[in-house]
Amino acid sequence: MDHHGLHAPVDFNKEEGIIENTYKLSCNHVFHESCIRGWCIVGKKQTCPYCKEKVDLKKMFCNPWERPHVLYGRLLDWLRFLVAWQPLIFFFVQGINWVLGLE
Repeated sequence: MDHHGLHAPVDFNKEEGIIENTYKLSCNHVFHESCIRGWCIVGKKQTCPYCKEKVDLKKMFCNPWERPHVLYGRLLDWLRFLVAWQPLIFFFVQGINWVLGLE
């Protein structure tokens, strides 16, 4: 199994002795829980990494204590957007002030 790229599902024959929670998708592919969560939350891909079938995140996050991770991901998206566009917004506002003579 390629943990970093999530190219293949869990192969239980090769993972002997390692105890880690797994998650079975609706397409019957099985992944380590932490791997598939990262794939869905951080990568924003709500599909199976192996066959590209849609993944239902509501089933994955049935425990209300686990849902803040989704909200945290949205907060990070908003911060990334703000950081990326902040210089352009700054120059746009400065340009308006210069054109209107409001310096």
